[in-house]
Amino acid sequence: MKIFINPKYSYLEPEIRRVVRGDYTPTKVFCNRRNVVEKVMLGGGAFVVKKFKRPTWANCLIYTLFRKSKARRAYEHALLLLENGIATPYPVAYVEIKKHGLFHTGYFFSEFVDLPTLADASESEDVDDLLKMGRDLIRFTVELNNKCIMPLDYNPSNIFYSWDEEQKQYMFALTDINRMRRSRFIGNRDCMRAFEQFGISTEHLYHFLLGYSIEKGIDVELCMFLFLSFRLRSRLSRLIKGKVKETRRRRRLRYNY
Repeated sequence: MKIFINPKYSYLEPEIRRVVRGDYTPTKVFCNRRNVVEKVMLGGGAFVVKKFKRPTWANCLIYTLFRKSKARRAYEHALLLLENGIATPYPVAYVEIKKHGLFHTGYFFSEFVDLPTLADASESEDVDDLLKMGRDLIRFTVELNNKCIMPLDYNPSNIFYSWDEEQKQYMFALTDINRMRRSRFIGNRDCMRAFEQFGISTEHLYHFLLGYSIEKGIDVELCMFLFLSFRLRSRLSRLIKGKVKETRRRRRLRYNY
């Protein structure tokens, strides 16, 4: 087992080991599907632990020999964001467990941030606040793009928000960042592909992309074309996957009879 702990939190090593052994009780469960995300109390403070689902055998081999694990990437990406002035929960540690010489399970620990996500915003903000939030989100996204940082899970559930009274603007922080790309240049196609995950309604699409194109200094029609191309491709992909699943389901039912 490999445990890498941020020097700031080296005193938590015994408790981190206890969590990995399963000898703990979470105070809150945020997610328990493919991955498990929980709030835990360590050393008198609140933290979040993310246990990644065990990968396929092929990916176990890849994570052992060729690629960094999701847990390690989440930790290193958090440091990268903070170094570039992008807010994210402070990384505490990552753990990699091997069995029979191959990667088996990964854990990522971070500080707990008590903030809502954009997915919750429609329930707690009025229309004017939501419009202001949208404009500030565009500013934040352009800042990410200009720093050549491209989160690949850029959706409302993975973005915290808060109101900065001093600057009179919404501030944002990223979470679930194990899938992220950093390159020397991020083109317009990449930016529009990231926006496709937001599920922007047709009603608000033009205004959102117009604001982005003005902030970024690019043609709005190009933004629209690229965005709609990716949205259409995603819909076709979901349609094909749905048809394949339905065909498999029908075959299973036929064979059962």
